[in-house]
Amino acid sequence: MHRSRRAPLLVLTLVLAVASWLSAPALAAPARAALATAALAARAQPAPHAFLATFDGRPAAPEPWHGAGWDVTVHSRDRETWQELEPIAAHHGGDCSAPPNTHLTTSYEDAVYLCNNHLMTAINAGGYGVVYLTPNQQIDFSTGEAVVTFDLSTLRSSSRDWVDLWLTPYDDHLQLPLDSFLPDLLGEPRRSVHLRLGSSNGQSHFSASVFRGGVVEELKGQWWTGYESVLTPSAVRRDPFELRISRTSLKVGMPTYNLWWLDERFADLGWDRAVVQFGHHSYTPAKDCAACGPNTWHWDTVGINPAVPFTIISGQQRWASDARGTTVTFPAPAPADSHLRFAAIGSGITVSFDGGASWQAAQPRPVREGKDPAGAFLSYWTPIPSGVSSVQLQGGSWRGGLWAARDFSIWSLEAPADPAPASPGEDGPTD
Repeated sequence: MHRSRRAPLLVLTLVLAVASWLSAPALAAPARAALATAALAARAQPAPHAFLATFDGRPAAPEPWHGAGWDVTVHSRDRETWQELEPIAAHHGGDCSAPPNTHLTTSYEDAVYLCNNHLMTAINAGGYGVVYLTPNQQIDFSTGEAVVTFDLSTLRSSSRDWVDLWLTPYDDHLQLPLDSFLPDLLGEPRRSVHLRLGSSNGQSHFSASVFRGGVVEELKGQWWTGYESVLTPSAVRRDPFELRISRTSLKVGMPTYNLWWLDERFADLGWDRAVVQFGHHSYTPAKDCAACGPNTWHWDTVGINPAVPFTIISGQQRWASDARGTTVTFPAPAPADSHLRFAAIGSGITVSFDGGASWQAAQPRPVREGKDPAGAFLSYWTPIPSGVSSVQLQGGSWRGGLWAARDFSIWSLEAPADPAPASPGEDGPTD
């Protein structure tokens, strides 16, 4: 990972200049505030770089994964699944032997795991379930086109089990975004670009939507040609997928096969930097046919270029509730200008950053019009003071039972304290 040596000197020069201006008595208060804000932004935002995650590691057995610098959120709608997920015969044997060998999993931790130098997501939800993986990298297309690449298996066991990507401005992102027409959660972000792997006539293809407030723009594409027309679907081979985006264009496809589902232009998005979320959805996957069932998706070699790193500090406890404990600790203190991020269901969710001496209402993200916030997990995004490394939560019951919260992290636009370097992969494109 390369970072310009000139960037610190430029930031230092700006900060010194701002300090000199701030000491000038003739400078108006609004101008001083604007300059101070600019100095903070310059300090907090590192230079763009090329990001690459290769998920290296060959454990003797499937190893639960929560990589440094990644947010991992595992959600299941039905209350009966909040202690354990529904069973799934997840790909790779108990010794990490390749598919068709499998191993049985039911725990939240096992929904994301490592084998043979790549990553798997495996979830089975008779109601609704989703896994979201979010790296601490914003895609940056402020100076032109930017690219997201990833390698993915292509075998599908049900049209009701799919993957997707959300590209959302930092200030608008949701921990649990979901299409409004689906039966869970609280809708899409206010601003976002969404890619979804769909199926038509047995053919798998990506479609895309642009969200601008309450307006949804469905992008046209070549939906009638699926990847099954150019390859034999496989669980052991991971093929490259590519997304190219600018403020006014989007191109999505599989360059190895010269298969492109979208190559579209649209009105200016009005933003040019975004959080990137990779999702795996399960929605009663056995419903379509007698042979249908939940799938395991195999991921590898995730790239974002150019990317701007930011800080994600994951909590050391997945759940908080009256029964499981109400304190969440973090391995490092919150940097300046941080937010506490988590998902919760219940009424009157409050947080304490000082050991219970004082409490404040946790701040939920906006809810899509027409959705019911009283009966689903909300995405929370609450300012947290710098230096805090322990949080307490309280809540009240909702109509379905007791409150619960899960998947905690601290986010800040400041650069990570110890950014993980990009590294070449050790494995080939197959298990």
